[in-house]
Amino acid sequence: MSFKVVVTDYWYPNLNPEMKVFKDYDIELVDYKGTIKTEDQLIGATKDADAVIVQFCKMTRRVIDNLVHCKLIIRYAIGVDVIDVQAATEKKIMVANVPDYCIDEVSNHAIALILSLTRKINYMDRQVRSGNVKFELAVPIKRNLLNTLGIVGYGRIGGAVARKLKDFGFKKIIYFDPYKNNNKYAEKVNFDTLLAESDVITLHAPATDKTYNMFNMEVFKKMKYGAYIVNTSRGALIDEEALEWALSQKLLAGAGLDVFRSEGFEGKQRFFPFENVILTPHIAWYSEQSFEELQRKVAEQVVETLYQGKPRNWINPF
Repeated sequence: MSFKVVVTDYWYPNLNPEMKVFKDYDIELVDYKGTIKTEDQLIGATKDADAVIVQFCKMTRRVIDNLVHCKLIIRYAIGVDVIDVQAATEKKIMVANVPDYCIDEVSNHAIALILSLTRKINYMDRQVRSGNVKFELAVPIKRNLLNTLGIVGYGRIGGAVARKLKDFGFKKIIYFDPYKNNNKYAEKVNFDTLLAESDVITLHAPATDKTYNMFNMEVFKKMKYGAYIVNTSRGALIDEEALEWALSQKLLAGAGLDVFRSEGFEGKQRFFPFENVILTPHIAWYSEQSFEELQRKVAEQVVETLYQGKPRNWINPF
């Protein structure tokens, strides 16, 4: 039996890893190369697919309702916020992700931002390039032996951050996660305790209705004065206007941001005036190896679904 697999969009050089996985199976791979711009185009492209692979195209309820015999929608990502999971579940379409492809990269990137902020590395680099070489420009810096690290979301990546920093000298590592009860490497606390005690907060939670704008003006007011915030998870977790306000009021000592409300350039300019903010363009996940791993694991789960009945990372079991 032949199967049709549609790839709506992606930001990778090619689909060679997928084709390598599919070569021994009767699978027709249809690549739209990111040309789909409207919901109607997406409906036309996917309606007769047996599996849909998506990156940024939004699989809305209307798109899903028009799928004729689709068995799987899988995203090139850990998060599945572009997929209407409820609509897929109602139609008995499996939804899957790849939650384990960039754990080392994202945790290392978060740690790099934490250490760069607390040691003011990027700020001092700019000062030296401008001819300012006095150490007094860095005042104040507190040693990390006196800092408490707070982790929001204690899954694979949050746990990796705690494990890697356990022997780095932080005074304490604490975490908030209503779905986890794992005190290895970090101590579980409630959200208000994490806000009050943390000198650095790093975010590793998914984007959901419950976490949308989780860090808003009221939350920034509750954070420990002079704390840092780092976000390598999802831009939707932070109210960017509220963060701009908190930085302008000097409630926070700085921020390290890899993810934003918008994937493009739009909106990031609000943080340009702040020398205590580090901005990276959603690259925490990236390494040459993570590219290949993500694409390969997506393709493997397509094969698992079409030939064995379900993918390894099925998130909406029914």
